Amino acid sequence: MKTAAELARQVSFVLHTAEWVLGRRVRTVLDVGCGEGNWYPALRALRPRVAYHGVDPSAYAVAKFGARRNLQQGGIEDLGSLDLREQYDLVVCCGMLNYLSVDQLTSGITHVAARTGGMAYLELFTKDDHFEGDTDWPPPQSASWYRRLIQRAGLVPVGMQCYVAEAEQYRVSSLERL
Repeated sequence: MKTAAELARQVSFVLHTAEWVLGRRVRTVLDVGCGEGNWYPALRALRPRVAYHGVDPSAYAVAKFGARRNLQQGGIEDLGSLDLREQYDLVVCCGMLNYLSVDQLTSGITHVAARTGGMAYLELFTKDDHFEGDTDWPPPQSASWYRRLIQRAGLVPVGMQCYVAEAEQYRVSSLERL
């Protein structure tokens, strides 16, 4: 679990990176697997007008925080059928992708890519990474396996777990794309 300071630093980094890519302030954020919507207050502290939508499969999280943090129930594979915008300036998948099966992840990344109008932040750990905390998830894959999966979905890596949609890759220089 991240401290409030760690979360604020992460949100600031991701938000400002997305704004660098877009060349303007982020206006819309989709947080997939958002849990209780912890990114919402951190984002609103930096961008009070940002339109935030959170999606999480937890009935508890949506019942407790849904109304005040704009959360709706659903999973990553449900993104195509939920009442959401077509695309978002920033799509966040933080702390949840490693919990998915290969089939869920494969389908889910495709749904995420379809909703990414600017940048996506996909926090994933590979089998070669050192990680602490809850590891009650399927065995991680290799970095090259994840890279192929994300590329096939139509996302282009720009570093630090950030990706742009293929249609938006003109926004970053060749050396920024990995």
